Amino acid sequence: MARAWHITTNRLRTEGPDPTMSDDLRPDRHTSEMTLRRRDTRRAAGPVALVAAVASIASLSIPRPDHGDTSHAAAPLPHARLAISDLTYRGAFRLPSGTFGESSTNYAVGTLAHHPANDSIFIAGHAQQNAVGEFAIPTPIGTGNDVDDLPVAESLQPFAAFLGDAPTGNPDGIDRINGLHVDDGSLIVNAERWYDAAGTAVDTTLVLDADDLDGDVSGYFELDGRTHAGGYMSDVPDEWRDALGNRLLTGWASNTSIISRHSIGPTLFTFDPDDLTDRDATIDPTISTDVHMDFPYAGQRWITPDALDTQPGSASPLWNHLSRARYGFIAPGTSTFVVLGSTGGVDSGIGYKITQDNDNLCGGYCAYAADDYSNAYWLFDVNDILAADDVHLPQPYAYGEWSVPFDDGGRHGIIGGSFDPATSTLYLALDGAGQVGTYDRPPLVVVFDVPTTPNGFSITELASALRRAERVD
Repeated sequence: MARAWHITTNRLRTEGPDPTMSDDLRPDRHTSEMTLRRRDTRRAAGPVALVAAVASIASLSIPRPDHGDTSHAAAPLPHARLAISDLTYRGAFRLPSGTFGESSTNYAVGTLAHHPANDSIFIAGHAQQNAVGEFAIPTPIGTGNDVDDLPVAESLQPFAAFLGDAPTGNPDGIDRINGLHVDDGSLIVNAERWYDAAGTAVDTTLVLDADDLDGDVSGYFELDGRTHAGGYMSDVPDEWRDALGNRLLTGWASNTSIISRHSIGPTLFTFDPDDLTDRDATIDPTISTDVHMDFPYAGQRWITPDALDTQPGSASPLWNHLSRARYGFIAPGTSTFVVLGSTGGVDSGIGYKITQDNDNLCGGYCAYAADDYSNAYWLFDVNDILAADDVHLPQPYAYGEWSVPFDDGGRHGIIGGSFDPATSTLYLALDGAGQVGTYDRPPLVVVFDVPTTPNGFSITELASALRRAERVD
C-alpha cells in the first residue's frame, strides 16, 4: 500500500559528546548513533535551578521540523527523542506457576495487554494451548532483587482458548497469539499460523469482550498487512493520529518459522479499531491498514543487507536471524517509536543446526556461543519514518543490547509488552524469569516508567539543561 503523503523534517542527531554533559554520560554499545546513558541522580533541583533550567532550555538552538503547509494542524508534530536509558525501572512482579482454566502460566507465549479498568494484564499462556488469562497487578509491585520475594499476581479470569471459536471457524489453522490490546472494553487479539510453509494464511485478528473471555468471539478479520501487521499493538498518541492516519498501531517481524512471509525488521502499520466492531467478518473480513514502515523479504528490502547472514565470528547487531521484535509503541510527547525484544549471535555469529560451544545441538538457527543472547531495543524517529521515500528505508537512530532486571544476562528474553499511556507505564514479560521451583517456568513482569517531554525538546537536552542549572544554583 502506497502512502498518500510524506513529511519532511530536520533530523536531530547527537554527532558526538556534548561538552556540557557530565562524565557519567557515555556512548552505548552496538548503536548506529551516539546514545547517551546517564545514571540516576537523587538530588532534586530547587526553585532557582528550575528557573535557570527553563531559561537554559529556552535558549537552546534546536532545529524545528519543516512540515510544509501546517495551516490545518492544531500543533506541530513532536521531535523530541528518547534514549533507552530514559526508561526508568520501577519494579517487578511474577505470575503464579500453575494451570488456570484451559492453560498454564509455565512456558507462556507471554504476549501482554494492560487492562486499565481492572489495573490488570492479559497474557497468552502455554505455547501449545493458545489461551489467554487475566491477572491483577499486585499493589505495590516489588522492588527487591530476589525473585522469591516479588509479589505474585492474582488470577482474575482463568485462561480461555478461543482461536477456534470464531463464527468463521479457523480455516487457516491459526495457532499462535502474537498481539493483545484492550480498546474500549474489547480485547483485540492478533494471531498467526506458526508454521505456514505455503504463506497462504490471511486470517489475523479476533475480538472478545475483555470482561468475558469465555463469551462471544468476533472474527476472523484479515488485516491487509497479513503477518507483517498481525503482531504487537498499541495506541497512537493523539498528536500523531492525523499524520499516521489511525488511532491504533500494529506490527510484527521475522519472529517465527518461514521468515519469507515476514518483515525482516520491525514494522509500523496503523488501522482503525472501530472497523472491527462495525463489521461482520463472515461478510467482509478485510481490515484496511496504512503501512508506514515495512521490510519485506521479497527483493531483499531488509532493514540491513546482512540481516540473514550466517557465519561464525559475528552477526549483524542491527538485525539478524535471532532478532525478535516483541513490542512497539510511540512514547507520547516524543517522536520515538520504541521497539523492544531480543537478539543473539552478535559476538559469536549464527549457524543453522550447529553444535554450540556447550555441546548443545541446535534444532534451527542459534548463536555459536550459548550465552551470546541479550534483550534489545530499536528506536525510530516517527518523523524519519514519515519522511522516507519508501517504507523499507527508515533506520533506527539508536539500537543495541539492553540489560533488563531479572533477565540473567539475556537468558530470559522479552516475550511481550504493553504500554499504558494514562500512567506512562511500560510492562514487559520475561520468558521463564519467574521460576522459583525446579520445574516451573512462569514469566516475570518488569515495570518501567516512560517519560514524556515538552513538545520540541529532547530528553537528553532537558537533562543537560537541568544539570547546568544545578551547577549555577
